[in-house]
Amino acid sequence: DKELMNKASVEQVCDFFMYAKEVHNIVANKRSEKGRLCSVLFANDISGVRKAPDKRFSQALTSSSDQYESLYPSLAGPTMILNLPLILQAFVGLLKPLFPKSVQERLVFKRAPVLASLKELTPLGTDPLMKTKFTREVVSLLP
Repeated sequence: DKELMNKASVEQVCDFFMYAKEVHNIVANKRSEKGRLCSVLFANDISGVRKAPDKRFSQALTSSSDQYESLYPSLAGPTMILNLPLILQAFVGLLKPLFPKSVQERLVFKRAPVLASLKELTPLGTDPLMKTKFTREVVSLLP
């Protein structure tokens, strides 16, 4: 993320995240037209992360999340932070009660072994069995 942030501004990265979230919104709307209201959830897999993200990257994430919530409050589902290292999981467990109630309800910190086992995400689109396992895992993690 540091290399990215040295090449792009916080605003540019935020704009990219907003673009991706707009695409999610369009897909949720299209799927909702079929009779079932869909919402968008965001899952951040922290497997293999050894240090905190670049401050500028965090600013872009936070800014885009704030903008998304104000533009699409009814579609903003939970944000899942998956596969935190155990020491960070314990730290978050201590801090989470200090978060505002609205934030606590939307943040999910869990282990996701199927996701953690993937070296890349390609099998989720090409392997029906892996896609099914992953989908079941995500559904089981929802609050």
